[in-house]
Parts: sequence; structure tokens; C-alpha cells
Amino acid sequence: MSFKTILAVTEFAGDAMERLKHAAALAGREDAHLAVLLVGEAPNLPFYGYGGAGYTRVWVEEGETRAESLKAARDEIEAMLAAEGISFDVRAHQAIVAREDNLVARHAIYADLTIILRSGEGSLNTVERQAIDGAVFDSGRPVLYMPRPSDHADIGRHVLVAWNSRAEAAEAVSDAMPFLTGAERVTLVMVDPVRGPDDHGDDPGADMALVLARHGIKVEVRVAPSNGRLISEVIADEAAALGVDLIVMGAYGHSRVRETILGGTTREMLEGTQVPLFLAH
Repeated sequence: MSFKTILAVTEFAGDAMERLKHAAALAGREDAHLAVLLVGEAPNLPFYGYGGAGYTRVWVEEGETRAESLKAARDEIEAMLAAEGISFDVRAHQAIVAREDNLVARHAIYADLTIILRSGEGSLNTVERQAIDGAVFDSGRPVLYMPRPSDHADIGRHVLVAWNSRAEAAEAVSDAMPFLTGAERVTLVMVDPVRGPDDHGDDPGADMALVLARHGIKVEVRVAPSNGRLISEVIADEAAALGVDLIVMGAYGHSRVRETILGGTTREMLEGTQVPLFLAH
């Protein structure tokens, strides 16, 4: 089992070439076709009644200028990837602001894995939020989120699975099998597990560890008490203590609206992690 079509989504920015090298390395390792989606923002539509025809002309010219810049960037990326000796194609598109999710989802549907390559730190920008939402919610495909700064071309040697016995986590484990079966070490981490058949099982973690063992995966089970901390903080601390290079977790346990308003563990992990995240919903 492996990923044979990988979509790498990156915002049109000055360091796009450097970020794409990580995706190219992973595609080469998986012997996969790499499809690059370079996302630029279309200029805002003119407000008719203000500025008249002159404003419309400026809007059209700005759109053409951005399109030319995207094409030039696409040509540079194609030249870089050609030197890597991998199968690839590069797609450059302008998207309406705050509608990038539709663009990303249309392309992610046709990939085994979508990689979101981040262009900054701290709070997610609009393009990043929309790209993640589109890939996770609207494509039905898993997402590998690569934070910045990062140099994680050879990810997946030691994988942390954030396990909570919920459907999203089960989907993430299933989708991440190409990484898990190839890992040298897999650690199943549960935060404040609750014993019982309706929660984490009579022996928390044992059921999923057995499932993974049947795939030939050696698993260590760890219980991590929160002691009042956020779950995202506990997972991040465990990842740092273990020295993992990939975290597998279910995405967005609540509705999208609730996550957007309140934040949530997934959003906190996306904004704070230094370790790549493998997400599924």
C-alpha cells in the first residue's frame, strides 16, 4: 500500500520553490506522481458605482498581471521538478478570496494524498484555512500538513498516533497505513482515556494496537494525563518528548462552524505544531 498520486498545494509566495522540495522528495520516495497546485488570489471584484470604467480597467489589468506572474512561477517550478527526475505536473490557478476551498477540493479528489505546504507561522492565513478545509472536508482524502520552518522530507520513521477511539481517528489510522507500515516505530498516545466499551475499551489502546499488529506494525501504547492542559498541548509535548517526525490524528471532532468559532484541538495543532500532521475526517 502506498500513495501513487500526491497533490501538493502551496500558496503563491516567494518561498514556494523551497517548500515544494519537501513534496518532491516524498513523491520520489513513494515513486508517486506529484501534482502541484499553485494557488494565487484573484483581485477583488470592483464595486460598481465607485470608480466607474477606470476602476474596472485597473481590476482587469491587475488580474492579467497576477496571471502572468503565476505562469512564470509555474515555469520555474516545472524546471525545478524536471531536475528531480520524478513524474509531475504543475497547475497554477487564481482563486476568489475565501473560496480557495472549492479549488483545492476539486483537485484533491483525484489524489491519494494532499500535502498542504505552509507559508508562515502563527495564525493560519485565509488561503491556508481554505485549503485545509477544502482538502479535509470536501475531498474525502487524507491531508499531510507540512508546517514551516520544516525539513521533513524523510518523515514517517517514528509516528505518533493521537488515539481517542472516535471515527475521525479510525479514519486517520486507516488512511495513514502507508506511513505506519513503513515506520520504524509507532506510538499510540491517548490523553485521559476512559475505560469501558463505550469509550477507550477495557484496556485503553489495546484494541487498536492489536489491529495495527496484524499489519506487522509494532506499537507502543502511552497514556498521557492532561492535568488541566489543552489536549493539543499534551500531544505536542508527547511528540517533542518522543522525538516523532509525524503525528496522525482525526480532524475536527465537532462541526466546522463550531471549530471555526471556538478553535478546537485541530486548529490549535495546525497553528502550533512543528511536526507534520496527517489528518483525516
